[in-house]
Amino acid sequence: MSRIQVKDRAGATMEVADVGDYIVPFFMMSGPEVKEIFEHVPKQKFRDDDIMLLTYPKTGTNWMYEILSMVLNKSSEYVKSNKLMTMMEARKPEQIEEVPSPRIMNVHFPPRYLPLEGLKEKQTKTILCVRNPKDTAVSYYNHTRGIKMYEYTGKWNDWLPAYVAGEFEYGKYTDYLKEFETAIKDGIGFPLHILYFEDLKTNGLEELDKLLKFLDIDLDDELKKNVMHQCGFDQMSKKPNPLANDMFNEGFKFLRKGTIGNWQTWFTVAQNEEFDRIWESEMKGYDMFKFRYTM
Repeated sequence: MSRIQVKDRAGATMEVADVGDYIVPFFMMSGPEVKEIFEHVPKQKFRDDDIMLLTYPKTGTNWMYEILSMVLNKSSEYVKSNKLMTMMEARKPEQIEEVPSPRIMNVHFPPRYLPLEGLKEKQTKTILCVRNPKDTAVSYYNHTRGIKMYEYTGKWNDWLPAYVAGEFEYGKYTDYLKEFETAIKDGIGFPLHILYFEDLKTNGLEELDKLLKFLDIDLDDELKKNVMHQCGFDQMSKKPNPLANDMFNEGFKFLRKGTIGNWQTWFTVAQNEEFDRIWESEMKGYDMFKFRYTM
């Protein structure tokens, strides 16, 4: 395991950790700590009441964490915890073990690095949240510019082609989705609910009802409305973030837009055409995930 700098097309660098055949954030930890955590994730044990949240970065992790927290607590009040407390690639096993039940475990890893045996053993209810790749790319670029640990100052035009090529942390989004499609079609072995960022944005109450049915949890109509109101972008963006001073560059907002179609103000016509060409080529033969790119 080594801490490395990866470059965009103009040579601007980003600080990450190389764990062999995969690149991950180092989360302000030492090399041995990152390696220990990475190697432990596939061995993670689960409690009977754990819920698992699977996401590629910037596809709705924080949003779903807040919604799930309110659902589990049957309250529209924000919880004091945050996703980092049970983020499996960011916390040591003993730190996650200290978190009281019910826990919302979460990780950005693809199936080959997941604790599949643990999920199967406990039949852990798992939510896979996905988002259209163009808005995901824009959100991810702003994320890397805004988080201090990356020390990245590059431009969008230089970042995008390196991101599409899978040269940054967590690899290609296409690879992530293809791995999940293969695993699901082969029989993933534990309860899995797929939720689209765009559907949650446009049909929040309907998607919440589907989620509640999957989790076998009942909430009254008033509470459901309050949960979706509190977890709306305008409300969540007002919530103080305890990590802001330590982790964020000045002026950065972790919740930036939360919209569908913001990619249209970032992608040039040429970038959009090239992105579509690569995406269609790499996803050929895979048809499970259907994305919506505009409202």
